[in-house]
Amino acid sequence: MKKTLGRQKIEIKKLEKKSSKQVTFSKRRVGLFKKASELAILCGVEVAIIVFSPNDKIFCFGHPDVDVLLDRYLTGNLSPPKQAESYIPVAEFNRDFTDIALEFEAEKKRAAELIRAAENSRKNGGFWWREAVEGMRLKELKEFRSALMNLRAKVAERVEQLTSIRIGGPLLPALPPPSALSLIHI
Repeated sequence: MKKTLGRQKIEIKKLEKKSSKQVTFSKRRVGLFKKASELAILCGVEVAIIVFSPNDKIFCFGHPDVDVLLDRYLTGNLSPPKQAESYIPVAEFNRDFTDIALEFEAEKKRAAELIRAAENSRKNGGFWWREAVEGMRLKELKEFRSALMNLRAKVAERVEQLTSIRIGGPLLPALPPPSALSLIHI
């Protein structure tokens, strides 16, 4: 048997429950705006829709812009519409692109410096635990994590040995291997 009733036809009449009105309005508003957008794109027309919700909130959709279309309608200025390119802020997009490209190049340089520093540290006999994590690749991070888990297990084992000798009692069971301690997955 089906768990839900699925899509059903509803009788078109005014809804009585306020919550039902709001839910239906929200769902239908999205569909209405989507259809208006498709109409504007497919047919090359200008569309403006203004809708008041049951809670008296206003929702607008316009292609290319609600304000421009309302102004044209109210003033009676029926001049031919502008090309779509005139509504797109190309200069602003280009400026944003340039800023992001510069930021990207700076990050690439920073990453290259971190990688170089890590490689130099390894060549000069530096300790692996002092390397900058930011400069590591995924494979290196996994190896680093594994090495830390092994170190942790060895330290715990040594602590147990020393505690046992000091107390004079039997050894406590050692910690499980690092794979069982792992709660974080990389």
